[in-house]
Amino acid sequence: MKRRVYLVTAAAATLGGCSALSDSESSDEPDDDDNETDSSDPSDSIDEEPGSFDQFDDLSMWEVMDGSLELDTQRAYVGDQSGRMTADESQQRVMIKRRFDSPRDLSTEFPALAFATEEDVDPVVQLTDTDGNRLLLQCALEPGLPLARHDLAVIDTDGDPDLSAIKHAKISAWAGDRSVTVWVDDFHFVSRPDTGKVLLQFDGGDESVYTRARSTLSDHDFPATAFVPTDYVGGSGYLSKSQLETLQSDGWTIGSHGTTAGDLAGATESAQREQVQGAIEWLEDNGFEDGANYFSYPLNRYDDAAMSVVEENHDIGFVGGYAGHGDLSNPALAPRAVSPDADEARQLLDRTARFRTITTLSYPGLTGASQWAFEETISYLSDLESAGEIEVVGPDDIASNHIYEE
Repeated sequence: MKRRVYLVTAAAATLGGCSALSDSESSDEPDDDDNETDSSDPSDSIDEEPGSFDQFDDLSMWEVMDGSLELDTQRAYVGDQSGRMTADESQQRVMIKRRFDSPRDLSTEFPALAFATEEDVDPVVQLTDTDGNRLLLQCALEPGLPLARHDLAVIDTDGDPDLSAIKHAKISAWAGDRSVTVWVDDFHFVSRPDTGKVLLQFDGGDESVYTRARSTLSDHDFPATAFVPTDYVGGSGYLSKSQLETLQSDGWTIGSHGTTAGDLAGATESAQREQVQGAIEWLEDNGFEDGANYFSYPLNRYDDAAMSVVEENHDIGFVGGYAGHGDLSNPALAPRAVSPDADEARQLLDRTARFRTITTLSYPGLTGASQWAFEETISYLSDLESAGEIEVVGPDDIASNHIYEE
């Protein structure tokens, strides 16, 4: 069971879709062992089951590359302590590394971890194969919150990584000219789908979802989700109940964006519950009970209390972050790409197909450039789907088949 030591609320910055590392991070030079010939045989890779790998109770297993790593008995997600990674102003980054006893076969898995930070920093995890090729993954953190599980998404590659022969993993955070502290715990592995999954979503209940997105998706028989602020259904410029019913008959999911799409971060717990539970009641009373299982955080913002309320009332809560992850280890914080342009979406979809990840693309509405980007994305997605490289699904598929269970 996780033990929450601090309860701190914080405003969160909305993250867009595919985001590359900073120049400093992406130009990270490999350490000396990455240039050495690995004596292990990739054919001897260990194929282990998904699950817990390291609970940070023995830091001697980790090599500190930059910054420092110490046990912290005041914060923990599992057990009684976590690892506290720190870099000061002179160190630019903190990086730790753990070797696997033998190359690990991650051809069907991805790592996931519990993180917390007080700064605006998004940690990176690097997986390095026996030839020194790397797969880079990242997650988005909200400063000032307790340790929570975060699902990692593919953001880059260096070379052509062989995920069936991973020799070590690194965890890093970029500091630059400031000091940074990141708490880390609960290093575990989750499964990935046999085929990449894509979810299409629309936030805010804008009428353009019906007038513009519906026909484009109907041409390809793609499902999507409309997250609606229930108090505004039928208002000027918003989707009407009859339009929502038509979308649902087309195979769409009608989910919750709260009663008014009001910012949950920093609101009182009673206000958060009113927003969340009031929308559920409306959806269930109006024939959209299946969609009531799914929530989209308004403004892609949350705090610890909001996450807890969403976790109690919904199967999955979607929020802005880095898209392209494995099975959800924290379904209350399912990351997604927000309003990706056509090039970003194409890159995300290519990675989804290649690494068999789960990628969610979210749009607030379709006008001008966003409509063009959406249509270009759907055209490319259709090609991948027709080739059998990607499957377009609704949130019910993820909730039923791709939630990590210990």
